[in-house]
Amino acid sequence: MSQHVPGTAEGTDVGIGAHGVDHRDTPAVPGAEGLAAPVPVAARKDSVPAGAPEGASAPARWAAEFAGTALLVFAGLGTGMFATEVIDSALGFGLGLLAAMVAFGHVSGGHFNPAVTLAAVVAGRTPARDGAGYVLAQVLGALAAAGVLRAVLVTLLDSSTTAQVLGAVSNGFGENSTSQAGWTTVLLVEFVATALFALVVLGSTAPRANAVLAPVAIGAAFVFLLTITAPFDGGSLNPARSTGAAVVAGTSHLPQLWLFWAAPLLGGLVAGLVHRSADLLRPRRSAGAGSAPGRTTASTDPAAPEDPTAREE
Repeated sequence: MSQHVPGTAEGTDVGIGAHGVDHRDTPAVPGAEGLAAPVPVAARKDSVPAGAPEGASAPARWAAEFAGTALLVFAGLGTGMFATEVIDSALGFGLGLLAAMVAFGHVSGGHFNPAVTLAAVVAGRTPARDGAGYVLAQVLGALAAAGVLRAVLVTLLDSSTTAQVLGAVSNGFGENSTSQAGWTTVLLVEFVATALFALVVLGSTAPRANAVLAPVAIGAAFVFLLTITAPFDGGSLNPARSTGAAVVAGTSHLPQLWLFWAAPLLGGLVAGLVHRSADLLRPRRSAGAGSAPGRTTASTDPAAPEDPTAREE
């Protein structure tokens, strides 16, 4: 879910920026870890030698974020609209996210959520300059998916019933909440749930984490957190998802959309700060310190590529 930063730990495939490139032999540079793509190198059919050019351009990554977010929103809102007893909206969102990560995560890193993008930027996992393009692609993808679902509904139902169905899958508080929860309650619930979700994303895609289980952990966390938040506000944790639903639902939900940007982004900000602080507290090898077996630091390997994104810690 992120960007490859040249010089990351051996065996780590890292996202937003140089996705799909095998850097297992690239030297490790302290402080340059990135969000690991959710598809490990061993599970992919191809590999690219270390030092090869980046595999995905910025437009390709934006397209992947657009497509992945569209799939996520289409699956989640679609199951909410046409749900049976077998599957509900929370499970639909979770399975949609899992599918999107596997299908597009190796290209863009698989954020599909402005709050996750903010968390990755704050945590130092991806450059801030990439964030705006990701968020725009995510919002457009959510709008496209919601628009397609609305187009399907209007062919089946009258305008009044269509508005009711769209309102039922939109996020809201007060009169738009099934439990009549006030905005302060919804703000707190969305903030806490999004912070926890972003921490799961950052933790499960860390260089030392098990990359094979990352999509499962993230999808499962999304399902149970949505299950908890759904009675309060319909379950969001994703400003792009809320925007797509609110725009097609009409004027009754648009005035409340601010909360479903503010709370998730605040949660992502806090998660990024917490994760960054934990990384800063982790001991770093000095330039002259010995390296772990099979690993070389940039200072001891003259052939190591320069890391333009490495920061002074």
